[in-house]
Amino acid sequence: MTLPRTSRRRPRTIDHPVAVVPRARPAENSGPERETAGGVEFRDVVAAGSALLLLLFIIKSYGVARYSLTTTTALLVATPSQVALGTVTIYAYYVLPAVAIGTVWFAVLLRDRVRPSWWPLIGIVAGVAALASPLTYLIRGLAVLVVALWAEMVMRRYRRAWAARSGERYQRRRRILASLRGQSIVYLGAGALAGLFLFSLDVPWVSAQTFQVTDPTVVSTQNKKERDNEISIETANRFVGYPIAENEEWVTVLHADTRYIMRIPQKQIQFRLTCHNEQDQLHGDRPLFEALRGHPYDSHNIDCRKVLDELAKRPLGQPFPVQ
Repeated sequence: MTLPRTSRRRPRTIDHPVAVVPRARPAENSGPERETAGGVEFRDVVAAGSALLLLLFIIKSYGVARYSLTTTTALLVATPSQVALGTVTIYAYYVLPAVAIGTVWFAVLLRDRVRPSWWPLIGIVAGVAALASPLTYLIRGLAVLVVALWAEMVMRRYRRAWAARSGERYQRRRRILASLRGQSIVYLGAGALAGLFLFSLDVPWVSAQTFQVTDPTVVSTQNKKERDNEISIETANRFVGYPIAENEEWVTVLHADTRYIMRIPQKQIQFRLTCHNEQDQLHGDRPLFEALRGHPYDSHNIDCRKVLDELAKRPLGQPFPVQ
């Protein structure tokens, strides 16, 4: 009797579908997807920052117009680009100390992430900004720094005290303070700048000038102190204003007191003397670099009211004396 011949082949094992573990394959286009996600976040930050700046510029124009929507629209239409550049420039006294102190603060706070090759650049930026800062405004910035350091010490003390206590309430408070570590100067500085912005909301973004014209020009069409909603035209040959736009034939001027917008022909202007409007503009001071050298602060622009009084003593059309 012959037995059937058995195959020498090993039985092929069939894996159960559940037991099959698929190999993890790298996702396609993982790099671009990550770049897109990061790009979207960056674009969101840029969009939010741009919207905030646009809102600040609109609020600034609204304050310069003394809260008149008609004048606000005229200002934005006349000089849309000067609003942005001029607004940043008039706050340079505070921006420079903020750059100097903020650079040092965050460099020390993030020192573990700062590359050694970056420290010379950080020192140059902070040093130049500090030396170019007016001494008075730099001292005010240092006062904010002292308050921020005191706030950091207080929060550090409470973090340690609450870490030693048990309970979810104390741990939650400690986590909140831990998330605010190093941010005190941001909130204090932002609050100080916001207060300054509101305090000087009606300060225009261009230099003041004293004008003398040959023919009287309208500087106001209403006197609310005497009669509201009734026409009351006031004219003047000499006044203080802010030139917001001009060409070869016309110059658009915002009156410093009434905030009335005037369009004056260039041929009618006799004098345009740049001055410093003490009622609106910030007071200047010598930078730290000049203070270290012992040089005094000498402004080239006199108070606009003094220039206006000097022009009022001279007949119209008389040439201004050249010394």
